Amino acid sequence: MVELKNISKEYVTEDGFKKTVLKNVSCQVQEEKITSIIAAKNSGLSTLCKIICDLETASSGEIGKDSKKKIVYLPSEPSSFPWRNVFDNVTVGLKSFNKDEIVRLIKLVGLDGYEKFHPHKDSLGFRFRISLARSLAHKPSLIVVDDCFRSMDHQTKNEIYLLMKEVSLSERIGFFIATTNVTEALLLSDRIYLVKSQPGEVVTHFDIKKYDVSEMDSAEFISWRIRIENEFKKITPQSLSGISI
Repeated sequence: MVELKNISKEYVTEDGFKKTVLKNVSCQVQEEKITSIIAAKNSGLSTLCKIICDLETASSGEIGKDSKKKIVYLPSEPSSFPWRNVFDNVTVGLKSFNKDEIVRLIKLVGLDGYEKFHPHKDSLGFRFRISLARSLAHKPSLIVVDDCFRSMDHQTKNEIYLLMKEVSLSERIGFFIATTNVTEALLLSDRIYLVKSQPGEVVTHFDIKKYDVSEMDSAEFISWRIRIENEFKKITPQSLSGISI
């Protein structure tokens, strides 16, 4: 488990003013579970993701985690190198690797047969699958996903949501997902945290079941969406600005 305790982050602007991006953020990320955190853009979620992955340092607070376990960061734009084929993209950054294991991971993310294919920059779903396989090749216990899905079309999103749930189950790996989309969080998550903006601060959380795309029109699913929407409305009348339902 990764536990965040009162994580705050402050910057000093070019004008010399102090800006608080995150304020006393506390949450728990269970191993082998999918945890989502919902907030509007510019709420400090990218900063929080990077702090979890030791890519940035918190101004205060602490993170409890096993130093022996690896955490991998997936940025908002899935990365791939167009001059490398899929296999070579997946092995970027590895000092050594087992070829059969890389082939297995490529098949796991749905790219079986594309090992020698060069990714096109506009294929976000394809590039995300490459990034996911590359992350898995590093054998992490947790993958932090920084709002990667907002530019994908609906069909691609639904395919990727299903893939992530299958990967989490089969590889026994956890995901921490920063998102601005309520439906996305409900489709993916075991636990959802709601965060208010400016500065980013956890308001509440819910433990739920993962829903299937086919359940999106069910009364239960709609009830959850309304409940989360109402929780954001309680913060300020403008708190839903930047949140998609």
